[in-house]
Amino acid sequence: MFPFLKKKKPLLLRQKGFHSFLRKLLPFPPGEMKLYETAFITRSGTLTHEGFPVNNERLEFLGDAVISTIVTEHLYNLFPDKDEGKLTKMRSRLVNRKTLNDIALSMGLDRFVLYNHQSDNQHRHIYGDVFEAFIGALFLDQGYDRTRKYFHKVLFEKYVSFRQILEEDTDFKSLMVEWAQKNHTSLSFVTRSGKGEDGQPTFHTLLQTGNDLLGTGSGHSKKEAEQEASRDAYHRLRNS
Repeated sequence: MFPFLKKKKPLLLRQKGFHSFLRKLLPFPPGEMKLYETAFITRSGTLTHEGFPVNNERLEFLGDAVISTIVTEHLYNLFPDKDEGKLTKMRSRLVNRKTLNDIALSMGLDRFVLYNHQSDNQHRHIYGDVFEAFIGALFLDQGYDRTRKYFHKVLFEKYVSFRQILEEDTDFKSLMVEWAQKNHTSLSFVTRSGKGEDGQPTFHTLLQTGNDLLGTGSGHSKKEAEQEASRDAYHRLRNS
């Protein structure tokens, strides 16, 4: 365990109201407050405490595994007729970066995240990472059973539209490929790369069939830009 956790002095000289926020967020009194404080320190916001670097990377690693286990167990019990492939696909929809980021924002975790704005401002899912670290802290503080109950009674009921996430097929590129096959046409993704104002790489994609433009999209990776272009095309076709 981290040596600084033995100290009684608060680790973070910052966010007023953090402790009261945490007590309202949890259905039971938090135990080791410094675990939760650490969960909100990103790598770029790393603090040094008595010679030790302090950030949430290890808690994020642990929280990712705990979340995956809880969701896997829930799906296993909820869908006894589903095979491994379908269960894996459903789990990936529930624990992807966007979903976790949305949960974190709904919970208000973004109000207390400590990070370097220049380094992390372009990281779209920074709050989802903090949510994973928060769950890692909860697991160490309260154990697996309480963490699992928190998921079921609070997150699944209040912050997650469980049925909507499972029923929504978010792989828009695959949907567009299926559309093209049914309509006996071909798709082409035309992608250009560049740099944004922050110097980070950006990608812009046009999705076409023949000379017709179906959709456009941008992202920080080629894959993301193609997915956004497919999403745009899919919704255009549905609304046409």
